[in-house]
Amino acid sequence: MAAHHCRITQAAGIAMVNSLVDLIDAGAPPGFLVIYTGAEPATADTAAATEVATCTMANPAFGAAATHGTDDAQAALTATATDPHATGNAGAVTHFRCTNQAGTAVVQGTCSATAGDDLVLNSAVIAAGSQVDITALTVSLPYNQA
Repeated sequence: MAAHHCRITQAAGIAMVNSLVDLIDAGAPPGFLVIYTGAEPATADTAAATEVATCTMANPAFGAAATHGTDDAQAALTATATDPHATGNAGAVTHFRCTNQAGTAVVQGTCSATAGDDLVLNSAVIAAGSQVDITALTVSLPYNQA
């Protein structure tokens, strides 16, 4: 029988976020933040759509996790992730993935130029050859919530 009212502690939430973002640095860092156009895959394990930009992340990609408010553990990007020469696209971007150096997806989220997505860009259309800078991204995990 599955548990439906489990909660994790603050310490467990922080440890889990640290473990998650450490996967991006696994192997031979740095990892990448890859932006895509096309339908977002149902899972982060499914092949992604068309790549638009591949931003190189710092090493380490994220700082140490800490509490945020009373119910989230968060880790923030340590430095700007940059792609100096994006592939570009004619359609709007839809999702992104943080991968390790080998290209293995670790985190997937939505992106656009609209508030409310996981990654908000200043434009949903990225021109070929343009520079893409990701200046902020936070990975968070709730704790002490059912």
